[in-house]
Amino acid sequence: MLRTLFITLLFTAAAPLWAITVENVDVPEIVAATSDSPEMTLRGASVRRVYGFVEVYVGALYLQNNALEEQEIIRVDEPRRMVFYVTSERVSARRFTNAIQEGLAINISKDEMAAMADRVSQLVNLFDHKFVEGTVGYIEWVPDTQVSRIVIDDTVRGSVPGKDLNDALLKIWIGDHPVSERFKEEVLGHSNS
Repeated sequence: MLRTLFITLLFTAAAPLWAITVENVDVPEIVAATSDSPEMTLRGASVRRVYGFVEVYVGALYLQNNALEEQEIIRVDEPRRMVFYVTSERVSARRFTNAIQEGLAINISKDEMAAMADRVSQLVNLFDHKFVEGTVGYIEWVPDTQVSRIVIDDTVRGSVPGKDLNDALLKIWIGDHPVSERFKEEVLGHSNS
């Protein structure tokens, strides 16, 4: 009996903690700490659809401080991570970066966009990767170095400086003009998929 309990506890402790499953994607509750990134907790996740029904990716927002009020998430200079799980073969790097540029254009002013133009180009170049169903990537804000780090399929592709750019990227998901209101609400943890 004791041995069975021990084995059960051992396997339970070793298993990842899945917070939710969105469109057959298991989204972990915790992102483990690394040498330059603290542990972060899932705020929420949602599926991104285009044309109302074509699933493109599952997005998940992780924060170091999950108790932040909605309006504080963009403002504070704390670690955060926007994770995307590609769920369609129809996603290409070009489509993905076009969506980023379109999202930026409707969430920030023309002056802000002009000031970030070189860095946006640098960011777009970091997404030059073959996206296939199952590709996992993220954009992580690293306050210590004031950069957005881009990681795709466990490979650090590079980083781009400036909190203003990271804030603008996050506005695509949770700003005044998000990719969709449903996506925003679910990524903020207000409702489930």
